[in-house]
Amino acid sequence: MRILICLALLIAAVPSVQAELVYDVFYRANGIDAIGNTVINVDPDQTIRGVEVILRETATGADTNLLETSGLRTYAIELNSTAQDAFQNGTRNPNFQFSASGNDGDTFTAFNFAGGTQGSGVAANTVELSLGTVDLVGPTVGSQVTFSLADYQPANPNFTMANNYNFDQFINFGNTLTLASVTAIPEPSSFALIGTLGAAVMLRRRRR
Repeated sequence: MRILICLALLIAAVPSVQAELVYDVFYRANGIDAIGNTVINVDPDQTIRGVEVILRETATGADTNLLETSGLRTYAIELNSTAQDAFQNGTRNPNFQFSASGNDGDTFTAFNFAGGTQGSGVAANTVELSLGTVDLVGPTVGSQVTFSLADYQPANPNFTMANNYNFDQFINFGNTLTLASVTAIPEPSSFALIGTLGAAVMLRRRRR
């Protein structure tokens, strides 16, 4: 009995493979990774094209990256924004065999019948896979639009590796990207021109 208890305690003390893997999903716009709450200043009504939705897996222990060795079999992710019609030309990763139902401009869903789509190593213990690309429509002058990501129908197991490991509960969906349009401020040369015109008007009035 003591031996069984010791074995149980030993197994509980050994960290699981999955517990040592950390996952993030985020937007990558113009080479900028929107980790945390990222703000990018844009021109009014500017559209940022070809923005990637990235799944990143980081091995925090001695484990190997499942995204690189096993590959992703299925995924379903929802793209959200604080403005209407802010997404254009959404395209899921074409390296998956099929698109699942519900795939549209602001939802990426795809799966493989067999095997997984593997990610690429970008740093030590870090592997990334693009889930798709989308164009983000920027705000009008003086306003901003915030883009976020969410688990599509979270009651279902949406993110699954080829070895049938489901990891929805380990994904950080809290990263956001904000496109902010700043009201244009006249350059010093513009101020000088305005001042010159104002002085000319005042001088003309005095002569009258």
